[in-house]
Amino acid sequence: MNNFSKTVLRNSAVSLAAQLAIKIISFGFSVFIIRNLGAKDFGQYSAIAAFGTIFLFIADLGLSTYMVRQVARLRDTPNGDEEIKQLFGNILILRLLLSALASVLLLTAAWITGRPLIMIGAIGLNTLGIMMYGAQGTFDMVLYGYERLDLSARAKLFYQITFILLGSVALLQGTGYYGLIVANLGSIGLYTYICWRWVRKLGIHPSRASMKSWLPLLRISVPFAIISFALGLSYKFDSVLLNIYRSDLETGYYNAAYNLIFSAVLISNVINTSLYPSLTRQVTVNPGRLSPIVDRVLRYLVTIALPITVGIWALANPLVTLLYTKSYQPAAPAMQIIIWVVPFMYLSEFLGYVVLITGREKIAARSVLISTGFNVVINLWVVPHFGYLGSAVMTVLTEIILVGQYVWVLSSMLRKLNWINILVRPLLASALMGTLVVFLRSAVPLPVNVLIGMVSYPIFLFVVGAFGKDDFNFIRALRMSSKADNA
Repeated sequence: MNNFSKTVLRNSAVSLAAQLAIKIISFGFSVFIIRNLGAKDFGQYSAIAAFGTIFLFIADLGLSTYMVRQVARLRDTPNGDEEIKQLFGNILILRLLLSALASVLLLTAAWITGRPLIMIGAIGLNTLGIMMYGAQGTFDMVLYGYERLDLSARAKLFYQITFILLGSVALLQGTGYYGLIVANLGSIGLYTYICWRWVRKLGIHPSRASMKSWLPLLRISVPFAIISFALGLSYKFDSVLLNIYRSDLETGYYNAAYNLIFSAVLISNVINTSLYPSLTRQVTVNPGRLSPIVDRVLRYLVTIALPITVGIWALANPLVTLLYTKSYQPAAPAMQIIIWVVPFMYLSEFLGYVVLITGREKIAARSVLISTGFNVVINLWVVPHFGYLGSAVMTVLTEIILVGQYVWVLSSMLRKLNWINILVRPLLASALMGTLVVFLRSAVPLPVNVLIGMVSYPIFLFVVGAFGKDDFNFIRALRMSSKADNA
């Protein structure tokens, strides 16, 4: 088994295990937040987070994504260690300065848009987190570049556990979302310290920053910055507009539905972030292996995404009531619409990385700009007239447009893949599972129905031929390789 598969297995397995363990607790905590704050206050809390996300790109300007790619490329070069240290030092200082700028602009935007003083105060408090992320993100990207996503996952695990503990205390004390923000700041501080310790243990130290290197670095990272900004705007602009043009309640309903979506894309995010540095090195060494890797990864991503989508669509109404209480029932229609973004998010993230590792970051930036531009322009009309349901539709359409562009860019490679296995068979298995779940929806309790769906789907995969001997052999080989490495 080659080093590529072993490295991806280690990174994805450790990261996925750590994140799945904490994600279950984190999701339960997010449900606790939503239920505790109520739709109105949760709407304000979501809007505060959305404002921060939109301006967070200024604190990075694409430097983190560029850094991962460069560290992965430089590691095996003669003077790689020294170049990495120089890159580390310059990006660390740049990100800290950019974080300060982002904080000022964020507060200015909150004031100009007429946000209530209570929200402006919370946004101002939140800017302390942006400053800390300037350092933490740099340390984390060094770990990513050295393909130590296992260490990054452990650090994130500590961060999430700390936030859950401190945040629970804050909510139980009745401090509202201000208490949550303070809890998050303390957790980010610990997160930053742990990442710094891991980087030092790897023997990686930043060299003295050189101002003459900053402008060239920023120029090179512009495409990555555009991608980061456009994606942040695409995912959060609708929440900001809902808060400005509609109400805190609609913002709360919409984000309660969206909360489940971000939990659903966890697996995709873990797999894709594990693949990015490894694929970057693989393409440099052996470009011919990219196509079969893409074929297999796409098939697995689609196989995972479709049953999640179909299942949540079929069970949205009882799911919302169970998780958030009947007061959040208006979120159910939005959830039934927005859940269809999940398979497209799985595809857009992976295909976007494929475009980046092949050196076409300008094309990737253009693609994201087009889809986000569509989202922003149409949402400016849709949100005031159709509210959160219109936003849900726009979220799905935006991701479809992004995936369509990536497919066009990569068409010469994608047309050679086996789309019967990648798409048609998993879609058929998901449809069979969905039919069964809908049929049983009023006959059995929700937890039982979910369990039936989870058990029946793998059976349907075998029935339609979407999963077979080749997949068993691949997984067995990975497991044997992992055991050999640990022996």
